Order: sequence, then structure tokens, then C-alpha cells
Amino acid sequence: MYNISTMSRYLLWATIWLVTLTSALAQGIRGRVTDVTTKSAIPGATVVVMNSSVGTTADASGDYSLKLKPGSYTLKISFVGYETLSLPVTVTSGDVVANGELKESASALSEVVVIGSRSQTARTNVQTAAPVDVISTKELKGFPQVDISQVLNFVAPSFNSNRQTVTDGTDHIDPASLRGLGPDQVLVLVNGKRRHTTALVNINGSVGRGSVGTDMNVIPVAAVERIEVLRDGAAAQYGTDAIAGVINVVLKKNYNGFSASLTGGQNMTNMKYVIPNINGGSDARNQKINDGSLLQFDFSKGFRLGKEGRLTVSGQYNSHDRTNRSANDNAPTIYLGSAGGFPTTPAGQDATAFRKDLIAQDQAIIQQRGYNRQNMIVGNSNAKNLGIFVNGGIPVGTKSEFYFSGGITHRTGTGYGNNRIPNSRNQQPLKADGTLYYPDGFLPGIQSSINDQSLILGYKTMLGQWNAEISNVIGQNTFGFTVTNSGNASLPANNNPQTTFDAGKLQFLQNTVNADLSRRFVSASNTTLNVAYGGELRFENFQTHAGESGSYSGDPNRILPIAPPLSGTVVAAPGAQVFPGLQPSDEVNKSRNSQALYLDLEGERGKLLVGAAGRFEHYSDFGSTINGKLTARFQVTPALAVRGSASTGFRAPSLHQRYFQNTSTQFVNGLPSNTLTLNNDSPIVRNVIGVDALKPETSVNLALGVTARAGRAFTLTVDAYQIDITNRIVYSGSFTRAQLGFGTNDYLGVNLVRFFANAINTRTRGLDIVAAERLSVGKGQLVLTAALNFNKNTVTAINSTPLIDDPKNNPVGANPSTWYRTSLFDRNQISIIEDYLPRSKWNLSATYTIGKFDIAARTVRFGEVKFKTATDPDAKRADGTYWNTQFSRDETGHAFIDQTFKPVWITDLTVTYRLTKAIGVTVGANNVFDVYPDQLYIDPRNALGSTDYASGRDNSNRGRFLFSPNQGGYNGRYVFGRVSVNF
Repeated sequence: MYNISTMSRYLLWATIWLVTLTSALAQGIRGRVTDVTTKSAIPGATVVVMNSSVGTTADASGDYSLKLKPGSYTLKISFVGYETLSLPVTVTSGDVVANGELKESASALSEVVVIGSRSQTARTNVQTAAPVDVISTKELKGFPQVDISQVLNFVAPSFNSNRQTVTDGTDHIDPASLRGLGPDQVLVLVNGKRRHTTALVNINGSVGRGSVGTDMNVIPVAAVERIEVLRDGAAAQYGTDAIAGVINVVLKKNYNGFSASLTGGQNMTNMKYVIPNINGGSDARNQKINDGSLLQFDFSKGFRLGKEGRLTVSGQYNSHDRTNRSANDNAPTIYLGSAGGFPTTPAGQDATAFRKDLIAQDQAIIQQRGYNRQNMIVGNSNAKNLGIFVNGGIPVGTKSEFYFSGGITHRTGTGYGNNRIPNSRNQQPLKADGTLYYPDGFLPGIQSSINDQSLILGYKTMLGQWNAEISNVIGQNTFGFTVTNSGNASLPANNNPQTTFDAGKLQFLQNTVNADLSRRFVSASNTTLNVAYGGELRFENFQTHAGESGSYSGDPNRILPIAPPLSGTVVAAPGAQVFPGLQPSDEVNKSRNSQALYLDLEGERGKLLVGAAGRFEHYSDFGSTINGKLTARFQVTPALAVRGSASTGFRAPSLHQRYFQNTSTQFVNGLPSNTLTLNNDSPIVRNVIGVDALKPETSVNLALGVTARAGRAFTLTVDAYQIDITNRIVYSGSFTRAQLGFGTNDYLGVNLVRFFANAINTRTRGLDIVAAERLSVGKGQLVLTAALNFNKNTVTAINSTPLIDDPKNNPVGANPSTWYRTSLFDRNQISIIEDYLPRSKWNLSATYTIGKFDIAARTVRFGEVKFKTATDPDAKRADGTYWNTQFSRDETGHAFIDQTFKPVWITDLTVTYRLTKAIGVTVGANNVFDVYPDQLYIDPRNALGSTDYASGRDNSNRGRFLFSPNQGGYNGRYVFGRVSVNF
């Protein structure tokens, strides 16, 4: 009994001790974070213990827990879109329950931002001295768009990004624009650190022609906590590229759960258009199209690293099929004749009769072979995108942290060029018996393989009262080209000719090291001064790698027979059709480095906030630059403030613009032409044309605005701006062989030459208006926002060279279209800068949350855009007659080829139902009313079957291009469904 009783006492005491120990270990705080109005959970809310490194995030049910020793604490509970809550809690024994109810903030755009200021003082966007948009997680995931650039296109009023078509590699990387400027005039950051650009330089006729942008679509939307858009020049703060502003992508952190979504959708549209007919009238067409199927899966998972570290892993798989909005080829001839047109009429024959007979013969062959005149794919390319990103940090003691983030993305896709019809004989590979390998022509494709890697490593700590941080960011982008379903007509005839070609690869690497120190001083009178200074070292490397020899080699003098009924020969076009491969002579491996020092001051006294920043930067390839910025904000009344800024800025010429060289096939007036892009060091560029080494673009930015609050939740910001850019780098127009004095054997197969130069100055003026209101309607919450941008770009000067300006090269009595000054930068290129993007964009949205439902409606008005042809239709001779008589005109003399496209309204609608706390279902549509932009003009004389045909009379590429992509796209209605889970 004694032994049993003793053992029982021991077991009893051991049990009590274990329970006590467990209770002691379990001491802490637990609770649930909910919306104060709807009482719904807020997954992902951040819960931090003030004055410590302890923190967590709420799970899918809004629940959280923290392990803490007994004591008194203050919790800071926050989530994007809500006001931050401070909650005092005392821990004694066991768990203390501390629930947090968050109120939605006064404005969806009034979130605490980190961009635009290095101050340690938290400010909302209506408190900053420069305008900042904040796009929250709710906006990122609430609508149909699945890529960051497309999300921003429909959310941020001054941001434009539209997918391009038949533009080689640009089909796969959306050119992005802020305030109507180029993709390389906006700086992209991730977690406040500079992100690398792509390896691709845009050299086709799209928005951002000649520029090098940043591919934001490699970042999974699931990895993003919010996006901050600074709409103000910031080169003095962040360095090159920040002329138009800065986009900062903030990745999720302190995430403690698992979320995932599966999205599927497709276009379901009715495309209507009109084409002219041979009888002088027009035919209305109506195509019901279901295409562009999309499947996307994304996820985010939070982990703990050790006791207090954090790690968020996010991934995305995206697969979307191509779309096609092309019309039929209206070329008068397909099998016979010459390159879709008419050959010279034989001597002694009537031209009209000869052409009618040729069309009839050709039509008989078309019917016999069942040829489909819808021979192009004009729309979004197909693509598959797989990416994974990580973001995390590990506290070191109570005042330091090691942090890291990075990502790897792989994307493949196929875009298409112009169809090569059978009678384009110089482009057709032949079989051994001399017949066409592609008897019905062929549509060549460009397969892109894009790989992107990035890594951020950093350490921040306190040195006394100074915040200190050091970081290293490395990123690399590679872009490989494979040409498919093609041929090289300059290679020997072969029954099994090569049809797929490795056309080469582009590669860009950037490594940036930053060291930053900052401190906030506070005087006895509560005047504050934030001092920040630091330095940056950056290394960049750009490489181009040649394709396989078959993609560019061949006999430059190879003779091919022309199409019957005529006899004769034509010289074969060299290289793989659609994209001749990069040649060994095009290969480059160029690097540069830069060093920068900056100082950033921000002081606040009473109602006045003043900031000043200066930056010195030295580049190894062109020298030094110094830039500065002044900002101020004055609180006139508690409800009204005025703010403004003045700054100088710069953009360093990219290595791509300096050294890229290749031969590409570009279409001029509907006809293919091999165009040689010469690098900036070429003797032809420097010595013949007289273009100097590329130098930085410089800018002067001025901005003035007001911010206002009224009532409980209404906010308004109005900001005007002016941006003057000098020595803007552009991709030139086309110079002919004759203009450059090429000999017969110089650059065989090349028809035209282009290059990069600091060729223009521009001025941008605009106005941004953002308003928001939150209302309680019934038992729900209604959020209303209006964001408007008005913007105008003007080319104020063209910077030329003595050769180009020589009067003998611009004779007064000659057609201005032949002038060298026109070749440098023609009116079409001016139009791309001035008119090709909407001059205004209005975003109006309403979101209503009630019970388990979220209903969101948004309409975006894309303002008018214009197209102007390169050949000036208004140029006149001394006698008042037009030089260029090929264009059709109205009764006032206006040429129809110059078009103004009226504004379009694109409306999105989504409905979300939360089945459980963890599962939600969303259905909706983008462009629910199936709106298309105005149709491109097709000259009636180019109607199918016309004997009076010339493709250069309009911009429809032989009737196959119907719409311009720059007003929200032209794919029509897109419907989708999404299932989201949060655990």
C-alpha cells in the first residue's frame, strides 16, 4: 500500500506539475479579427506586439494566437483597407482573449505608404507631399484580370498597359506606361528595392517603341500584399527611370495560413465589323467567337522560421490560349501575280482587263485549293506562365532583422507574324523540283521562352538611434526566340527544308547594393526632422547570343522564279521568315557600373511638411549626373491641404539601346522589309549619320495639388503636373540604302536601317483626380471611388544631325515624305508618343458588401486615341495640290487614313459568395457589354476583287487588322469563375 500510495502521490504531483508547466507555456493572447460592420473574419490581418519583434497573422477564420510571458502589452492590429487598431492587453496566466474589430479606413486609397519618402513617420496617401495610389489585395483579386499589369490597367487611372499583337517578342511582355510616358520612364520596385528590366527591347510599332520595360507579370498576384503607385518624378530619390513615377510591389509578409484560388474563363463575344465590297457599298460582318480560354491556379502559404522568423511562399500557374480578331485578306491575288498585288501590265495590254483576268484565274485556284483568306492571327498570343516567389525575415535580437525575397518564373508562348502568301516568292522555300514547299503559303510563328530570376538579401538594425540597412538585389531576365512553321528561302532547295529555327537569345543581368541610414529627430516643440542618406552600387550586363546558322545564313544572291503568269526571277529574302536569327556579328557582351550617393531630408512643424532630396550618380559609360527634389505640404484646415513638388530627373540610356543590333522583318505599307537595327557604336551611325553617343534623358517635373476630407469618410485628391524631357531616346524611322550610300554588296538583303538616338524633347501635362466615399447602406457597406486622369504629350523639338538637316537632303521642292528629317522621326512615330495612348482615363467603381455577398461593379472610360500615317497626307506642292494623292479624302480634304477613335467604356461586374469562412466563389465578366473600339479604316478601293488596289492606302494590313489595342484591348466580353479557399 505504501509503495502504491507513494507512487500515486508522485503521479498526482507529476500530473499537477505537467498541467502547470503546460499552462505556463501556453500563456499568451488569442483572439479573432473581424470587420466591425459585417462581423466577417479578416484573414491575413497582422497582429504585432508593440516595441518587440513578436507578431503573427490571422488565419482563414480570422483567428490568431501569440505566446507571451505575463505582463502588459499593446497589440497593433492592421490590415490593408482598414484603420489600425491599438489594443492594450494584460497577460497573467493561461490565454487571454483579445478580439479586434477593425473599421474600414476612410478611403481605399488612404493606406499607409512607404514609397515617395524615406521618413519613419507613417503617412496615408492623403498626408503625403506627392500623390500615391494604393491598390489593395481586395482590388487585386476582386476582378477578372489575373496579371499585375492588366490589374493596374483597370485600377490605376494614370497607368496604361495593353497587350500587343504581331510585334515579335513584345507580344509576350506588355508595354506599361505611367502618365503617357515610356515603359522605361517608370521605375519598378519590389519591397522598395529596384527591380531589373527585361532583356527585350521593343522595336516594332507598339506603344513604348524603342524602350526597355519591366515585366511585372512574372510576379504572382497571390504573392502581393499591395501595390503603391507614386505619381511623381522621383529620380532624385531612387535614381534612373523614375521620371514618370515609381511602382512599388509589396509582397506578403507575416502571413500565417494557406490561401489558394482556381480561376477559369474565356472570351464569349460577338465581333461586329464592316468591310467594303466591290460594288461600292459595304458588308456588315458578325462573328460569334469563343476563345482565349484561361486556367490559373495560385496559392500563398505562410510558415514560421524558428521562433519568430517568417516565410511566405507564393506560386502561380497560368495558361491562356490565343485569341484572334482578324478579318479576311483582301489582297487581289494570292497564288498568281506579285506579293499580293499586281505585276506590271504586259506591253500592249489594257491594265484593267489584264488585272480582271488575273483575279479570275487566281480566284479559280483559291476555290480549287479551298484557301482560307482569314490567314492571320491578330490577338493575344497563347502563353504558359509558372512562377514561385518567397518573402521572409528572421529577427536577430530585438532590434535587427535579416530579410530575403526572390522568385523564379518561366514563361513560354507563341505569337504570329504576317502570313506569307504563295505569290510572295522571295520568301518561299522551294523543294528540289522547284515547287513551293508551302504551296498555300504559311503563317510563321515566334515561340518565346522567358526565364526570370531575382533575389533580395538584406539586413537592418539599429546603430544607436539610427536605422541602418544594407541590401543586395540581383535579377536576371533571358528571352529566347524560336521561329516555327517558317523557312529560309535563301537556303538550297530541299524536299525537307528546315522549318524551325533557334533564332537566338537576349540576356540582361542587374545587381544592386544599397546602404541606407535614417533617423528621426524630434525637438521640444514637437518639430521633427527625418534625415536619410546612403549609397548605391549597381552593375549591369547585356548579352545577345546568335541563333543557329540556318536562321540567318544562306545565299544572299539566290534567284527564285516569280509567280506566273509572268516569267522572271526575284532575289530570295535572307534568313528565317518572320524573324531572321541574330547573327554572330550581332553578338554583344557589354557591362557597366554606377555609383550613387543620396541625401533625403523631411521636416514637419505644425501644419507645414517640407522635404528635400539630392542624388549624385556616376556611370562608367557616360559620366555623372546630379538631381534634386523639393516637396511641401501645408494643412490649410483640418479638412484641406495643398501640396506640391519640383524636381529634376534623368534616365540613363539602357545597355540594350546602346548595343542592340539585329535584322528583323518589319512591314511597311503591308509589305515585308528586312530592317537592320544598328547599334550606337556603328560607324554608319556615328560617322555617316552623325549621331553622338547616347546620353541620359533629363527631366524637370512640376506638380501642384490639394487633398481634402469631408464628413466621416469622403476623401478627394487633385494633382496637376508637368514633365519636360530633354534628349529623349527613341528608335528612329527608316533610312533607305540609297540615303546611306550603301553599295550593291553592302548589307545584302537589308532594305532599311534604323538606330537609337537622343532625337526628341517632349512635354507632358496632366491632371489626376481621385475621390472615395464609404457609406452604410442597409446592413451592408458601400464603397464608391472615382479616379480620373487627363494627360497630354507633345513632341516639342526634334534633335537632328548635320547630315539629316542638310538642305540638299530636305529639298523644298520635293515631297516631304522623302526628306531625311522625315526619316529620322516621322509623323507616325510622333503620333505614337502624342496620341496612341488615351489622353484621358476614368475609373468609376462601386463595391457593396452585405452578409456573405460582395458585389463589385467597375467601369473604365478609355479616352480617344489617334492614328497618323507616316506619309503626310496633308503635304502640298507649291501649286496647292497634294503630294500624296493615294489617300482617300472627305469633302474638306481630310485623309481618312488619319483616324480619331472615340472613347470606349469597358464595364466589369463580379459577385462573390462566401460558402463558408474558408471558401468563396466568384463569378463575373470583364467587358460585360461586349464593347469594341472603333474599327480601323479600310479604303473602299481596296475591296476584295478591286483592280485599283494599293495596300498602303490604309492601315488595315490588307483588311486583316480591325482594331487598335490601346483602349483596353479588343477581345470583347470575357467571363470567368473563381473558387478561393483560405485555411
